[in-house]
Amino acid sequence: MKKKSPQRPSGTPVIINKDGSLNIERPHDPGKFFSDLHHYLLSISWSEFFIILITMFLLGNLFFASMYFLLPSDALQGVYPEMTLQRFRDCFFFSVHLLNGPFTPVGFRANALVTLENYLGMLTLVIATGLFYARFARPTARVVFSENAIISKYNGRPCFIFRVANERMNQIIEARMMLTFTRNETSKEGETTRKFHNLKLDCDYSPLFALSWTIRHFIDGDSVMVGMDGEQLKEQQVVIFASLSGLDDTFSQTITARNAYRYDEIVYNKRFKDIIVFERNKFRLNIKGIHDMV
Repeated sequence: MKKKSPQRPSGTPVIINKDGSLNIERPHDPGKFFSDLHHYLLSISWSEFFIILITMFLLGNLFFASMYFLLPSDALQGVYPEMTLQRFRDCFFFSVHLLNGPFTPVGFRANALVTLENYLGMLTLVIATGLFYARFARPTARVVFSENAIISKYNGRPCFIFRVANERMNQIIEARMMLTFTRNETSKEGETTRKFHNLKLDCDYSPLFALSWTIRHFIDGDSVMVGMDGEQLKEQQVVIFASLSGLDDTFSQTITARNAYRYDEIVYNKRFKDIIVFERNKFRLNIKGIHDMV
């Protein structure tokens, strides 16, 4: 079964879970299931994918075993002739082994059924192989976001801070970070809607993201966060979305990672511990310390 995504404590619902997965449940339309079957088989977990493959394999062989079972007793040489469970067992394993088994089809109907199963088996194998390769070769990001964001001063200026780190021993080339501030706003007519505001970053581009990256948004000038304290953030149900994109140098394809910081995941007047050390002429990243603050 699919692994349950980490959830936040009760409070304002957030569209993104802590692991970057979407906290969305869409109603299923049975009429559109098969038209989007390819996307479904690529998006489910590996355990669900293998369960589906095994289930289809068993159901397919049970179906053809039933067809062989209903043939005359002399249609399959070597199969137990009586209409018993032992005959059905022999038919099932004949379906699994097909032409490699100890049984031989005799007559047009038996050979036509074997031909049909052989064709469908090859077709299913090609489709399953393609899906397996597409899932295996799909690039994914292994980026860790700090559990909390910080509001504190940097060079004498108040700023919103969090950090990310690359878990893999590779590089994310031309990495870009976008930060979006969302809150509830009430219009003059009394209508409450969710508004989105882009936050300008101190540096939103990294030519080579291989270790960690501290992201800062200075809360001054035109920042929408100017003058807001913890109570105002809570009152307006503030959530700040972070979205990272870049080019994975191993796959040479674009990868993305995302996270969200709710108002109660923002701490004040702290700073992150340094997690990069230089040892034996090499930089070492202490990935487990990415959440540590002092």
